[in-house]
Amino acid sequence: MKAGILGAGFVAHTHAAAIKGENVTIGAVVDIDLQNAGDFADKWGAETYDTDASVLLEDDITVVHVCTPPNLHYEMVKNLLEAGKHVLCEKPLCLENSQAEELASYAKDKGLICAVNYNVRFHQACQEAAKIVSAEDFGPVYLIHGSYLQEFHVLPNPTGWRYDPKLAGKMRAVTEIGSHWMDIAQYISSKKITMVSAVFGNFNPSRTVKDGIMYHPSANPGGDTVDVLSEDAATVNIRFSDGAIGTALFSEISQGRINRLTLEVTGCEQNLWWNSEDNNMLYTSRKGEGVNKQVFAFGNGFTDTFRSLIGAFYTDVRTGIKPEKPVYPSFEEGARIVRLCNALQESAQHDALWVEV
Repeated sequence: MKAGILGAGFVAHTHAAAIKGENVTIGAVVDIDLQNAGDFADKWGAETYDTDASVLLEDDITVVHVCTPPNLHYEMVKNLLEAGKHVLCEKPLCLENSQAEELASYAKDKGLICAVNYNVRFHQACQEAAKIVSAEDFGPVYLIHGSYLQEFHVLPNPTGWRYDPKLAGKMRAVTEIGSHWMDIAQYISSKKITMVSAVFGNFNPSRTVKDGIMYHPSANPGGDTVDVLSEDAATVNIRFSDGAIGTALFSEISQGRINRLTLEVTGCEQNLWWNSEDNNMLYTSRKGEGVNKQVFAFGNGFTDTFRSLIGAFYTDVRTGIKPEKPVYPSFEEGARIVRLCNALQESAQHDALWVEV
């Protein structure tokens, strides 16, 4: 078995490390920049490199990791599925609802092993949280709420493809980090998000770019003025299946928050909460009994969850048998996240109108 990698940017290196950890040969790497592809191939021992994605359709390539900007996902993934390749795709699966549904349906019909890289669910504490919430003594789920906060887009910060709607789509905070939160919220609670109401915040739509760095216009660094259309943050009200309700805040401009995802699930009999900055701690409580802290002393970090997801994915690739409900996010689940993101966009465009998913 050999793997191919499409796109040789930052996240592709994490994929390559995990592939090598599975003792799988990297048969080919493809990137728009031939020099970048060659450097990547040298570093990770890929057998060949190219700018032409057709090399990934060769018979000796069994599985392909798609690590390109989202605008390229649909066409590329479709070609890979038509060639009978198993696919692990970076999020989001694609940008349009109809395209996401098509890819999910095609993968299912062909019996291919396909996944979207929502890796947060592979934290050991999150795996245990899903078991606790599903147990009968947790009771029906009433409330699901939390946030995903980062500081990476606080000005000044590097510009890049994430600010280009032709490459990244119309959204930023929602698709980059909000999609992770929605996946883990649904995974741990076993509840589907059925309706959303959202408000987007784009706090500096006009910015200045100089030497690849984006500034607030008041900084007066010189350079070119650019318009930013995507949101810096989003507040969301949520209705889940079976009557549960919730809220979420997604922000890429929260100073000091390097990578903080929080989730709290309240049931009839218990409460449970977790956050990614203390990822090996899981808290539960019952009324009048204080707080119980479960420590995962040999737990895992964020990068480890990539390896765990890819390990579970390759286990199924080796057997060629797709489980009815895999632990890793399937294309069907990835397509649902695409619908949720677009529902949030629709809601925000119509003054927080409730949108059914």
